[in-house]
Amino acid sequence: PPETGLQTGGNGIADLIDRAFHYRGDVTLGMDGGGSVTGYLFNRNARAREPFAQLIETGSGREVTIPYRTITGVQFTGRDAAAASVTHFEALHGRQGGLAQAGPGTRRQEGGRNGD
Repeated sequence: PPETGLQTGGNGIADLIDRAFHYRGDVTLGMDGGGSVTGYLFNRNARAREPFAQLIETGSGREVTIPYRTITGVQFTGRDAAAASVTHFEALHGRQGGLAQAGPGTRRQEGGRNGD
C-alpha cells in the first residue's frame, strides 16, 4: 500500500527489501544520514559478499546500487502498477462474459470484438 513506512535494524532489512522487490511500484529507501532514494527496485542480492539493492531512480531514470548496510527503512510510495492491471483485467473479464479465459482451439462467440 502506498505511503506505508517500514523501519528496521540490521538483520530484518533483507526481508524488507524482498517485500519491496515484489511490490512492483516505486519505493523510497531511507538511508544512513537521513537521506533517501525513490525509484523502482528491480534487483537485490542478500547473498552477495556486500548485499545490495538496485533501483531505477524516479525522475532521472539512472540505475542506483545501494548496500543493505546503509538502508534504514522502506516506504512503499508508488502505485503497484501490476495490481492495478489485475483489477482492470478482472473488470474487463466480467464485462466480456468469460471470453478472457478462452484458450487455444476455443471459438469466439458471435458478436465478439473482432466481429467474427
